[in-house]
Amino acid sequence: MRRLFIVDDEPFILEGLSTVIDWEEFGITLSGKAASGPEAFEALRHTGADILMTDIMMPEMSGLELIGKLKPLFPDMKYIVLSGYNEFEYVKEGMRLGIENYLLKPVNIKELTETVASTVQKLENADRQAFVRQSELDILRDNVMNRWVTGKIDPTELKTRLQLLDIPADNPFYAVATIKLVAGGDGGSPEGDTGSAAGLREPEDGNEAYRVSRALADGAAGNVCCFRDLDGDVILIFTGPAPEAGQAEALALLDRIRQQLRKPGIQALITLGSAESGYLGVSQSYDHAKRLQEYFLTNAGDDIIRYDRMAAADAKAGSAAVDLLEYEQLLLAKDKRAVYAYIDKLFADLQSMETVSPAHIHNCAVDLILCTKQVVRDNKLNHELATSGYKQLFTALFKAHTIGQLVAHVKFIVGSAIDYLSVEDDEFSPVVKQVLRHIETRYAEELSLKTLAQSLNIHPFYLGQLFQKETGKSFSDYVNSFRIKKAQKLLKTTAMKTSDISRHIGYLEPGYFYKQFKKYTGVSPTEYRSGRS
Repeated sequence: MRRLFIVDDEPFILEGLSTVIDWEEFGITLSGKAASGPEAFEALRHTGADILMTDIMMPEMSGLELIGKLKPLFPDMKYIVLSGYNEFEYVKEGMRLGIENYLLKPVNIKELTETVASTVQKLENADRQAFVRQSELDILRDNVMNRWVTGKIDPTELKTRLQLLDIPADNPFYAVATIKLVAGGDGGSPEGDTGSAAGLREPEDGNEAYRVSRALADGAAGNVCCFRDLDGDVILIFTGPAPEAGQAEALALLDRIRQQLRKPGIQALITLGSAESGYLGVSQSYDHAKRLQEYFLTNAGDDIIRYDRMAAADAKAGSAAVDLLEYEQLLLAKDKRAVYAYIDKLFADLQSMETVSPAHIHNCAVDLILCTKQVVRDNKLNHELATSGYKQLFTALFKAHTIGQLVAHVKFIVGSAIDYLSVEDDEFSPVVKQVLRHIETRYAEELSLKTLAQSLNIHPFYLGQLFQKETGKSFSDYVNSFRIKKAQKLLKTTAMKTSDISRHIGYLEPGYFYKQFKKYTGVSPTEYRSGRS
């Protein structure tokens, strides 16, 4: 919502301008009002506003003087001037200051609304152009990075893209690290909700992790690429001419990032994948780093989890890692009997080894569950398993006292996944399914295509086009239609006041709700409730 601030020394006009227009209809919220220039300047000099509507002739400080003081502080603020006098010099000075319009009192409401609509459109266009300019290279870069780490780019094309991005493709050292913020307490048991891995809650907003990591990566010596993957994790790709030095520099940078991200109740889960000798090995290092994330469930503290140490520990324990490629192929074949047989044999072999540790057995179960989750996520994003939190997946796992109980939990999750993978796809793509699910569960909250696009790591314009193509409606039209259907049901089945229904379905202003309801149903809420529809 755009913020509007109104200034006028006439109380009647100040109040009238605040209420004469349904500002929310234009995507505007009234952030404040003042009866003088100095009062307005004090209110605005720290917070600013998107649009300032001011009277020109006021005691102490004129509207043009107010604009002149605010413009250096907020160069992007838009200004609408009101005056009782059609003075050419005022108009000329206002044009020099870049005002949007010079409206004469008494204000013509039609002209005012047109000016407001035009001003909001200019703000939107400016934001769009700035966003495109600033993000064009990042979008290209992130696209290449994500295709690189997932192995979904042709090697020849990848080499060309790396040259364009000034990333070496001939170094003998490449390694990938992942960073995820998780919320947890200090101490507690595995069965609780604090401290232990099983008690970790879902990841917090990763913006802070990305900001800190990107700043430190950009300032580091050597080549470090920082971006966010499709899961929202911060990814760092390290490369250098000397493998040992490269590994040491990577760990040093990751430790600095960890220190900066450390806060009470927040832990930075950091993993470092395998060291690879060529740029084509980055996808393998990334896969290792991603899989290492959940080993935090069996590790105390917030140490950086390293592939080389985990692999050495497994080798020392005398037990081989899970063959996830074979397991994934069995899972995609959707043969429960074969998958269950694989699980039974794996844990029977583990149990027969004298040197295997309980932690390794848990790690193998974690590997199977995470691989299952990823397979479901890659195929059908809206399934409960793909969207469930780690606590939901692993609580029962860490409560298991015997291998039999642990195997039963793994089979339960795997069986559910196979059942779902066997169901035919419906008409919507995975991305649109996520948007529809968000609307269905969050329709009473403020919904923004831009915010959703950011969480899905997709350009908002592309997401809007994709949504309209698959649903036949624009995002805003679909949201409004969905809300109005909810309102219709409440009007027919409850005695709630229309103003309460308005807030219940996500409209903070009853007046705007009335307009939308009539637009979609052809009648007012009162007429609909009385049966005149």
